[in-house]
Amino acid sequence: FLNNPYGAFSSFVDQTATANTATLMTLDTTDFSNGVSISSSKITVVNPGIYNLQFSTQFQNTDNQLQDISIWLKQNGVDIVGSTGFISIPAKAGTIEAHEIVGWNYFVSMNAGDYIEIYWSTTLASVTIQTYAAGTGPVRPSTASVVATLSFVSALN
Repeated sequence: FLNNPYGAFSSFVDQTATANTATLMTLDTTDFSNGVSISSSKITVVNPGIYNLQFSTQFQNTDNQLQDISIWLKQNGVDIVGSTGFISIPAKAGTIEAHEIVGWNYFVSMNAGDYIEIYWSTTLASVTIQTYAAGTGPVRPSTASVVATLSFVSALN
């Protein structure tokens, strides 16, 4: 039997940021875990290897203008070169806020005890990361604000 390390984590907390400020995405719930854990939103591995980090984030914009968002990774507190992604979230339409879910994945080389963090910034504090309660019309489950998984891919060469 193979025993590959993995972890699945989420947050059901609304998250805000000060404009143009690096802000750590909160991960506070462990959904599944085997050799990968979270503490203070740091995703930490026990075993060295190549890992696939996948995450999705539910953004909301309450401003009347399009706003930009940057997302990037840090490993052991250091920015990972080339990891920044840029998106633009639409302006709200009348009284209806704009919503956008963003999902990415990265391969990262990690040593035992290394950790990964997901950071973001926005051009205006009207952009937030949101969780939503279960809905009716139609009935649907709640929405996590952030979901992240880290899965072992291969041993280090």
